[in-house]
Amino acid sequence: MSRYYQITNRIYIILCLFFLLGFSANIYSQLPTGYTDDLIFDFNNDFGIDTPMGTAFNSDGTKMFIWFYQGFIKVANWNGNSYVLQNDPVLDISDEVGAWRDFGLLSLALDPDFDSNGFIYLFYVVDREHLIDFPGPNYDPNDNDYFEATISRLTKYQVDLNSSPLSTVSNSRQVLLGETKETGVPLTHQSHAGGTIVFGADGTLLVSTGDNASYSSVDDGNATETYFQQALNDGILRPDENVGAFRSQMTTSLCGKVLRLDPATGDGIPSNPLYDSNNPRSAESRMYAMGLRNPFRMSIQPGTGSTNPAVGFPGILHVTDVGWGTWEDLHIIDKPGLNAGWPLFEGLVAHTGYQNTNAEYLDALGNPTGLRFEDDCIQPTSWADNPDPALRQFTHNRPEIAWKHGPPVAPFDARVPWFSGSTPTDPQIGGSGSPTSGDMFNGNAAVAGVYLKNANLGSFYEDKYFFSDYVRSFIGVGTMTDGTTNWFSDVELFAPHQYRAGIVHMAQNPLDGFIYYVEIGISDIRRISFVPPYWTVEPADGFAEADGTPDPGNAFANWLTSFAGDGACGTLTVTHDSSGLSDDCGSTGTETVTFTLTDDCGNEITKVATFTIVDTT
Repeated sequence: MSRYYQITNRIYIILCLFFLLGFSANIYSQLPTGYTDDLIFDFNNDFGIDTPMGTAFNSDGTKMFIWFYQGFIKVANWNGNSYVLQNDPVLDISDEVGAWRDFGLLSLALDPDFDSNGFIYLFYVVDREHLIDFPGPNYDPNDNDYFEATISRLTKYQVDLNSSPLSTVSNSRQVLLGETKETGVPLTHQSHAGGTIVFGADGTLLVSTGDNASYSSVDDGNATETYFQQALNDGILRPDENVGAFRSQMTTSLCGKVLRLDPATGDGIPSNPLYDSNNPRSAESRMYAMGLRNPFRMSIQPGTGSTNPAVGFPGILHVTDVGWGTWEDLHIIDKPGLNAGWPLFEGLVAHTGYQNTNAEYLDALGNPTGLRFEDDCIQPTSWADNPDPALRQFTHNRPEIAWKHGPPVAPFDARVPWFSGSTPTDPQIGGSGSPTSGDMFNGNAAVAGVYLKNANLGSFYEDKYFFSDYVRSFIGVGTMTDGTTNWFSDVELFAPHQYRAGIVHMAQNPLDGFIYYVEIGISDIRRISFVPPYWTVEPADGFAEADGTPDPGNAFANWLTSFAGDGACGTLTVTHDSSGLSDDCGSTGTETVTFTLTDDCGNEITKVATFTIVDTT
């Protein structure tokens, strides 16, 4: 990529942020009491580089890999006190990456066994110059063919774990998806590539892809502002895929999907809903979920899923789908074959523009004539969501939270799914009849975050889900249910609208259990940390000698009140569950007591100790 395009794309991103974010005086507002937001890296001012896109940590967090929009990857090593950025990139494929609009290097994932095998996985948009001309005589690495048809590609590299500085193994590149222009994820407009790579509990690789259709019109094919004709001429797009956003509803298209792949080959997994052993690299063999518009960020809930790929349950996926004109979506994907509904639905309701196109649905079993896309995915009538992908017929997997587009000021509007009998409804968070309490908010570009597990951010936020919005840059936190009905019992704002300048990625660092997030507007990586309650005088076992009177010398009563603690949030309180202990008439006894140290934020820790009264007469 030329330096010219690096600069112009950076200007484009920053201008978008300033005009869309609506910066306000509260951009650096405080987090809840006791929580701290610290700068880890300021890439622009300290290193002269910009637009980090995300972070990935090795198993113990001693290596933080950072991928950048332009197409290179850096590593920062923990020295015992802080992260130190390696000067040389671990990998630089910027010549191959098409870094324009919201494309570029979209995602990086480390293999679950990275610390032993060194494998990394990249998902990115390919520069058309590289796609068409490399490695022929017409290829020019300094040329960039942007605003033309191209593809997204998934590749695998191996890092030489013994190298210093850390680098990739020569010739280790393996293309898992998009070996040629005919086998990638088609891109026919200026946005909607997706996408995120995550690993399931079963070791399978999941990738989110966008519809790659127009964002400026109802695109059911032949949209003049798109590059559909060029894509057809090049073989990037099949003629039957020239249906615009409806590619998301085609099981035979890679667009608008969550794909589930074998990380060794890129083939689909046999337990995928439409796997074909005769064609394991087909779109149907690779498809796990569908009906997405621009699932820019996706995360997997730790502690969920089977370790056996044959079961077909890699874990609970949290997928944020960037909406078009009205709603942002947060979907929970907890089984194969779910259909998020786009473009027939946006948010929890029908999208009338696309519902009224009468576009023909050619994927239906037997290819019946006269069937429309709107017949393929309908609103549910109950919480039972059992799709039948084999029939190519689906029920709309409604988003678990949908928030409305709008400025960072009231009125806010965020809704959740519910039913009135068999009629689907969409009550507001905290509203009358809503199953979900909490705050409402607005946004314009949903960003999936992180489900905290074994974190160090206080017991109050353990097992809760953090998410954000690129444009409005709030941080939300949801209390999740078991999903029998709706998935969220409460949603609160952890940080207000316009808290930061464009949050695009969040991750939990296994080194310290804290949240690390990327602020693309000013090219920062930041950390949210917390000092949980801790004992300054820790409960310990005690004893007293019986003297024939209740609680000799008040020893037991004094013991119960002799412990103390501290922490970052307000006043610390020690409570206990003692029912009382005495030595009336010289009796002896023992009581085991649980002491609880609680702060004003609702975080607590416990310690068990035993008091014994002994008879020494």
